[in-house]
Amino acid sequence: MIRSKLPESAKTALKDLTRLAQTDGVIDLMTSIPDCDMPEPLRDRIVEHISDGCCRYAPLEGFPQLRRTMARYYEKNFGHRYNPETELTVTAGSSPAVWAAITSLIHEDDEVIIIEPAHSNYVPAVRINGGTPIFVVLKYPDYQVDWNEMNRMINQRTKMIIVNSPHIPSGRIFTDEDFRNLQKIVVGNKINVLVDETLSATAYEKPYISAAKYPSLAKQTIIISSLSKSLNATGWKTGICCAPADITKEIRRMHSHLCNGSNPVAQHAIDDIISQDEELFFRIRDTYKAKRDLLCSLLKGSKYKFVPAEGSWFQLVDFSDVSKENDQDFCIRLAKDFGVAAYPMSAYYHDKTKTSVIRICFARQDDTICEGVKRMLNYK
Repeated sequence: MIRSKLPESAKTALKDLTRLAQTDGVIDLMTSIPDCDMPEPLRDRIVEHISDGCCRYAPLEGFPQLRRTMARYYEKNFGHRYNPETELTVTAGSSPAVWAAITSLIHEDDEVIIIEPAHSNYVPAVRINGGTPIFVVLKYPDYQVDWNEMNRMINQRTKMIIVNSPHIPSGRIFTDEDFRNLQKIVVGNKINVLVDETLSATAYEKPYISAAKYPSLAKQTIIISSLSKSLNATGWKTGICCAPADITKEIRRMHSHLCNGSNPVAQHAIDDIISQDEELFFRIRDTYKAKRDLLCSLLKGSKYKFVPAEGSWFQLVDFSDVSKENDQDFCIRLAKDFGVAAYPMSAYYHDKTKTSVIRICFARQDDTICEGVKRMLNYK
């Protein structure tokens, strides 16, 4: 018998619900797979580079021109100049970058503070490297960080704090005050910060604040973002990892074992777009903001309660006035009896905390959103 290294993976625990979401006739508002089209300019660039025969391995650290473009992007938008030769790495999406960063820095018995609810990538990566996850729980309904609690968790074994902004699944975006509090905790301590900014291009109400804006914090921080998700091209898995040179050296070494370079076609095409039409990021953002607003407008006035997400592709919805079931039972009955799949919030907690909250993915065609909400409103 094979002894699993990840027996309690959140993805495994939800396999039955995922199967329901993929059943014919079920509206899938559960899975994190957008069904929106890739922007035509990016598609044209991809076709062009394929036609040019761009099919050889890219350099392990990514093509120099894309790294230079991203260095200019971070300096222009956040005021921090990363050295593209030694501090920027192109990765095969944000998930491998997260694993490479954690695997590079976390050793046996190191403690890693993880903010819950948490993306399913973090805990397995910490545990498989011998680390111990320490959880700081965001309080419903505003999902604010209790910085006093965070500070109490710090000890000599603390080696990393993982931050996710825009936060998945709450959609909350870290504020200037949040980053300044974080900076006070880590500066002067030998603690690295991993900031997962995968969906940073989806800040709907205010300009996005990156950890790169804070010079002292940036010296101890790895910032990861997804260029392919930001440009609505998820299948072309391209991420960017920014970190001080000594950390970057280790991340590159680890990433080379996880993945022998990133997609060369996507790198060239994405570089063309960002260097020539950076505004495309914001046009895509506005498209998703409109989808969030559509979803919220359809739920407004119903028994479902919500606070519009500040960012991400996800909207949290409280169903406590609709049903007294726990979130997993609610989602199963919602899919089986009403034909719409949603994600139970409890899956984002290590102890499977019972909740009355579900996550809706609004990265869908408008008619899919409308039909899904129509079915939710029929729940009795």
